[in-house]
Amino acid sequence: MSKRFRIPGIIIPLGIALAVLPIKLTADDVQSGGLFLAVRTIRYTFTGGVLAFFLHLWLSRKFASAGNNLRYAAYLCKIIFVAISIFLVSVLLDYVFGKFVRSSPFAIAKEDLNWYLVVLRCLLISAIQFFVVFYLKLFSESQRRSLEIEKLKQARLEADLSNLKEQMSPHFLFNTLNTLSAITQDKQVKIYVSQLADVYRYMLVHNKLNLVALEKELSFITSYLYIIKTRMGEAVDIHIDVEEKLMQTKIPPLTLQLLLENAIKHNVASVNKPLNIRISNDPLYIVICNSHSPKTAQRYSTGVGLNNLMTRYQLLFSQDILIEKNSTMFTIKLPIQK
Repeated sequence: MSKRFRIPGIIIPLGIALAVLPIKLTADDVQSGGLFLAVRTIRYTFTGGVLAFFLHLWLSRKFASAGNNLRYAAYLCKIIFVAISIFLVSVLLDYVFGKFVRSSPFAIAKEDLNWYLVVLRCLLISAIQFFVVFYLKLFSESQRRSLEIEKLKQARLEADLSNLKEQMSPHFLFNTLNTLSAITQDKQVKIYVSQLADVYRYMLVHNKLNLVALEKELSFITSYLYIIKTRMGEAVDIHIDVEEKLMQTKIPPLTLQLLLENAIKHNVASVNKPLNIRISNDPLYIVICNSHSPKTAQRYSTGVGLNNLMTRYQLLFSQDILIEKNSTMFTIKLPIQK
């Protein structure tokens, strides 16, 4: 039983009892036993109201709301059940007061024991308390949802601020690259800086997308390969031979870059023993293969990149990428999306 409902469970029945009291007093002879009548009315209405309130509260938690077709029938059953409960308790209390406390002002006078009115009164108390509990539950749920909405707004605001901070970093980087390109007189440095800016720009823009055209990915790879070739020279030999009709085929962004990076990361590449990488296609797959010459001292790898790529193909296309390996070649085949 939630503590926040305990005080309303006492105050509301007491308020109802006090509200009923003037009506009851004006309907009877106030001069003859008016005080006792007031005490009996408050006792009966207050006791029944408290019992009805907490019974409805318990029922609302114990039994989940029924479907739309049965909801109102369930509400009616709850009201009747609680009315019967407070009727039985009231009869028991009257019996106890009448049996053990002679002439008790708390016992209902015999002339007031109209069973039809007693039952009707119990139903009325039960119905009133049902709607009170129903409203309180709705109000509590509304407050909870409002709090959740505020938390979501706060989380979104923090995310927006984080995005703004992240945007500042690329802005600073691009300004730095532009400055570097402007102050240098070396043509090769200018080209390198330009290609580096293109690579970084593509990664920023397309990394949040699910799919890009193969044509865009290959255009990005051209800039990426320029950086690789500048760093590694003749140690890496990369050849691209993909049919023109496949240029609009969809592919997850940065897929080719990931596979090229893995090939360079895990294999020996030197002028005497260059790493050969080929990007091509067959009727069903885009094929990326590289010469297989693992480094003696392998760098630690979690395999997260390739596993993520496999998961993305499963989620996006419900297809698996193929991995083939032998002593001389390592091949990955990406299903062509038609």
